[in-house]
Amino acid sequence: MKILLSIFGFLVITNSCNSKKNTMDAKSLDQDSLAGGYVIKEMGDEIMKDQTLKITFEANSNKITGFGGCNSFFGTYTLEDSKISFSDIASSKMFCGKDIGLMERNFFSTIKKSNRLELIDNQLLFHADDIVVIKAEKVVTEKSIKKAISNSDLVIIYKALSRGSFDFIKISDSKISLSSDRELKEFNDYSCSNEDQNQLEELVNQLNLENLEKLEAPTDKRLFDGAPIATLTIIKNGMEKTTQSFDHGHPPEEIKALVNKVLSIKEIVTKQ
Repeated sequence: MKILLSIFGFLVITNSCNSKKNTMDAKSLDQDSLAGGYVIKEMGDEIMKDQTLKITFEANSNKITGFGGCNSFFGTYTLEDSKISFSDIASSKMFCGKDIGLMERNFFSTIKKSNRLELIDNQLLFHADDIVVIKAEKVVTEKSIKKAISNSDLVIIYKALSRGSFDFIKISDSKISLSSDRELKEFNDYSCSNEDQNQLEELVNQLNLENLEKLEAPTDKRLFDGAPIATLTIIKNGMEKTTQSFDHGHPPEEIKALVNKVLSIKEIVTKQ
């Protein structure tokens, strides 16, 4: 298929002195905190359900790459505080239908007119002066998970997987993060109550973490696809320990109360 390049040109930054202040706490935006991949969730008034649009800000290079729904694109950006300008944006020019092409052109032009960014938790907002024109969500990677873990006193991770399912539960600080995505790109976050946090800490304190890796599974159904394969990881004060695999639903007796508590918290928050 023939590939052409479409150059969109330069975007001049305009000042946004009268910008509305978001009531949530925004992170101080620099190249390091911005770096990473983002999936577009909303563009203008449209919620992106059927198309996956992506943009990645490369670390230490001022380059962007992405996918517009049909074509890949690339370019450069300049970031000063939260003000941003995009330049030298180009894309491949494959023909993918009228509707997708229209959406893609809208995406590229919306990026061009953005002149301010705001990062709130894992949500990136593209502003055109006072108007939010794009809402994107940061892609969670194993690297970012480990970075977050290193800043927490206690982290509990439970994983269960089979041929047709994947269940990831991470509890740290006051948050429980759930994912059924094997690549850990999509997460749902919920609040973990102080009572549950205290109970989890008490259960962890009852364990000998040095022996966690030596615990033996009481059943072996997972070995012939009779049960999902589960593991439990505990990170406490910088020390990380992971159990050997065991059958989901049949953990070693020593961690049974803790595993059941983790699964109970998951069940409760997903029903709220």
